Amino acid sequence: MDHKYDFIKKLLLGLALGIASITPGISAGVIAAAAGLYEPAVRALVNFRKEYRQSFRFLFPLGLGVAAGILLFSRVWQQLMFTAEFRVLYVFLGLVAGSIPALFKEANCHGFRKRYLGSTLVALAIILFTGRLMAWFPQFSGRVELDVATVLLSGAVLAFGSIIPGISSSLILMFLGIYEKLLATFIQFDLGTLAGVAVGFVLAALPLLKLVDLLFRKYRGFAYYGVIGILFGSMVMVFPGFRTGITLIMDLLFFLAAAVLSWATMRLQKGHKKTPSLK
Repeated sequence: MDHKYDFIKKLLLGLALGIASITPGISAGVIAAAAGLYEPAVRALVNFRKEYRQSFRFLFPLGLGVAAGILLFSRVWQQLMFTAEFRVLYVFLGLVAGSIPALFKEANCHGFRKRYLGSTLVALAIILFTGRLMAWFPQFSGRVELDVATVLLSGAVLAFGSIIPGISSSLILMFLGIYEKLLATFIQFDLGTLAGVAVGFVLAALPLLKLVDLLFRKYRGFAYYGVIGILFGSMVMVFPGFRTGITLIMDLLFFLAAAVLSWATMRLQKGHKKTPSLK
């Protein structure tokens, strides 16, 4: 029963990660880190050859959930982009906000040091500066065609956003003008393009995984507080602003409901198993 519960829990978390990976401004890596799955997942990927069975057992439900989240919700997100983008962003911001206490707890599991805050401030400044820099360039969404180079680049960007917590792949893809066309390929289930994206993902993921594994093993506190800085910066960048009247009240209610749901999910994760292992 415990194994079945663990499988379903990872499947649902993978589903959330898949949805987050195609949502502009939301980082799948941050959600994984807040859920306590980030480090075990990196270890499983880095040590896949050495610990094949344990790694596969850990990664399979997550990967299945991520794939389902991307394929099943691409069309949903495409529709919501036109009909309720404002409210959806509030929901996802609420989900991220609700995960912040768990992320702080994970960051401080070996004790808190004041110097960790330095990495938060540096990461926050980098993200905000990057956001300003991006605003200076003209948007050219829809003008980029999906050829071999852009498909491989898309895979690399997805790897970057999946592996580095706090980075939104979708936001970068949107800036590059690739996002909507790539979303359409997920909806149409274009196997050729999807295979190219997978190749780009793997080529970028291999060196990134080694780097991230090293950082979280040797500089864990600094790494997590850096993630927190990136998270706050990303939330500022994607915040859509306030509306007025009843719409504002509804936006805030959706935000609060999502935050409570996320917080409760993180508490459930913590109560069942403090730090997920590869078993």
